[in-house]
Amino acid sequence: MQKTMLKPVRLGVLRALCLVIAALFIAAECACLRPISVDSCGYVVAVGIDEGREREYEISLELQRESMGDAQPENGGAIILSCEAGDIFDAVNELASRIPYELNFTRVHLFIIGEGLARAGKLGEIFDFSFDVLRIRRSALIVTARSRVRDYIGGLAANNTANIAKMQDALIANVETTGETAAINVSLFLEGVRGGRFDAVTPLGYYDESIITDTKQHETAAKGENPVGDAEAGAGTGGMQGITRGSALFDGVRMCGELSAHETQLMNLVRGDFRRGSLSCELENGEEASLLVLLNKRSIQMELGEGGPKARVELRLNITVEREGPARLGEDWDAGAREGLKSYFEGELKRVFEKCRACSCDAMGFGRYASMKFYSTAEWEKYSWKEEYQGLEAEFAVELNLDDEYMIKSGG
Repeated sequence: MQKTMLKPVRLGVLRALCLVIAALFIAAECACLRPISVDSCGYVVAVGIDEGREREYEISLELQRESMGDAQPENGGAIILSCEAGDIFDAVNELASRIPYELNFTRVHLFIIGEGLARAGKLGEIFDFSFDVLRIRRSALIVTARSRVRDYIGGLAANNTANIAKMQDALIANVETTGETAAINVSLFLEGVRGGRFDAVTPLGYYDESIITDTKQHETAAKGENPVGDAEAGAGTGGMQGITRGSALFDGVRMCGELSAHETQLMNLVRGDFRRGSLSCELENGEEASLLVLLNKRSIQMELGEGGPKARVELRLNITVEREGPARLGEDWDAGAREGLKSYFEGELKRVFEKCRACSCDAMGFGRYASMKFYSTAEWEKYSWKEEYQGLEAEFAVELNLDDEYMIKSGG
């Protein structure tokens, strides 16, 4: 009996000894780590780069603080720092000396570039730095600002909310649900520039100081004043003063043109990015109709021959008439309305394509399909798509299906 009891006792002692040794080892390892509190970091969520007045660039950083400290607004957390510098590293050194915490770039969601720099082709120079040094993710979206970058960033933070991550998600979602803007991150931008299979299209940002922000409405109401008094005088109420709508076209690293929100919708239909949303169209009689468009099918065929490249785009769209006015599109669908809308869409798609081609921007991404005709990267580069693109002939064929209450009335 005594021999049978010794074995479990010895195993228990050995197990306890191992646990003690493991605990001492972990404690020694942890002692080598430097404890960092989230309160000691200023998390940069947006980086803005604009033309400087005295130095080459004006760099603006929007920060999101983790806790409610004295250095941040009482009901928000948006802090904006800016200075003029030769590059982003000079700016970081300058701005870091002004604040009592460490700048952290692991949460950057937006790069906002001034239009002047974009048109001057400075993006290649701006992005020619090591993202790893500052630990910036290449998934950050690029926005081209029509206004001063500092004003646009301030407009985004006008409600004292620094959750730019939500805005990044909203920009990506808006491409699919409204189609009125574009979304491209740093990684895709550089891929387009270096690979030559497509050109970048970025969202356009504006600053509207006339908008009365949510925060101002609350402050006005707290003082016993009428929060919509300014609105009655013509100002807009609610939302952000930083507005993102339409798109900027790029030829490589240089901004070469722009598309309106409506034109951006048509471009996104060809790219397959705009899946379902409202789209306005101008009828032959000058009236404007509002349609709910669902992209049902899309195909692109590309031919590369001696006569130059040719593309055929086929789109099948399901249409719901949201607002039609006196035109009665639904009732006259089989009596000419379908053909009228078909001609309208095909003409508008061709017009937007020609506008992009005129500034050498392959915004619709035809180069992706052209590159599939080659078996090696060397053959593709030798083809020189950017030169061939200038002579690209594109044909657009649109099939429309009415998908609303008129189908029920007619038994369709």
